[in-house]
Amino acid sequence: MRILMFGPNHETKGGIATVIANFIDHFHSDTHTMFHLESWKEGSLWKRTFHSARGLFLLPFQIKKKRIDIVHIHMAQDGSYFRKAIATRLAKWIGADVLLHIHGSHFDQYHQESPPWLQRNLIRTLRKANRIIVLNEDVTTYFAKFGIPMEIIQNAVPIPETQTSPTERTQISSFGQLGERKGTYDILAIAPALYAKHPEVTIHLYGDGNIKQAQEIIRAKQLKNIRIGGWITATEKEKTMQQTMIHLLPSYQEGLPMSILETMAHGIPNISTYVGGIPDIIEPGKDGFLIHPGDHELLLVALSTLIEQDAEREKMSLAAAEKIKNQFSMPAYIHKWNQLYSEWND
Repeated sequence: MRILMFGPNHETKGGIATVIANFIDHFHSDTHTMFHLESWKEGSLWKRTFHSARGLFLLPFQIKKKRIDIVHIHMAQDGSYFRKAIATRLAKWIGADVLLHIHGSHFDQYHQESPPWLQRNLIRTLRKANRIIVLNEDVTTYFAKFGIPMEIIQNAVPIPETQTSPTERTQISSFGQLGERKGTYDILAIAPALYAKHPEVTIHLYGDGNIKQAQEIIRAKQLKNIRIGGWITATEKEKTMQQTMIHLLPSYQEGLPMSILETMAHGIPNISTYVGGIPDIIEPGKDGFLIHPGDHELLLVALSTLIEQDAEREKMSLAAAEKIKNQFSMPAYIHKWNQLYSEWND
């Protein structure tokens, strides 16, 4: 099979770009050839618009020129959906098959809360795809009501070659776009109580998003134990993970967060929530803790437990790294995709 992967530039921010970067770095096959075409690139409004238009313009020509069998389209909600809905129609018009790879943290909710005209458009788009891959069961269950079959392939991450001992790490980190969806304000809400118990501990927030609003809360509440690191490069992120002993992601909506997989691969226990595909990764009490979104009391309890109990934290660290190695590593992930492409016409 000759496959054209259509999605954002692999060096841009976000989980989809990380997934595409992993394909670029790790996909290999004796029977399938993969090409890449950018659908979007970070920058000014003009630059984003230009690259979006360029990608859609080039798509039919690339399909013909490279004799593409399958267009593997990475889709999320909002602007990503509209770009990929056009791409889906162009690919089908040229005669290629379409695989929609949906990453949206709440794609089911996106459909449910959209106006009727967009709901109809979205269903028509999904029905044009030959196969659809999603990250968790919530999405498959929802769209099954519309007679749209979907399959689950969970994300995966590379296994770090080296990592520091859990006992040498001192930092608490949160990797993800700052804002309500990722639970940033819940972290800020428990910061005073955490400082009262553990003034030596600092939480570092990494990512873009509502940085200004988070800074205003930090100033207004005079939070001494919160640092905003902003968006960091892959190299900086690797260095930060070597220093991180606990990862916080108390999200309200998720698909399958790359930040959880990446931190677990580094042997970092996670405190997260019962949303999306997260319960498929984290086993509470074994390799991390799960709470319900917005539960400040349990968030503080879970965090205090991992701070205070070194032996428990180290045990979870080893279990987390082992789980990623056995279940969410790149070789197993690439094998699943090779198998899917090989069985395409069966």
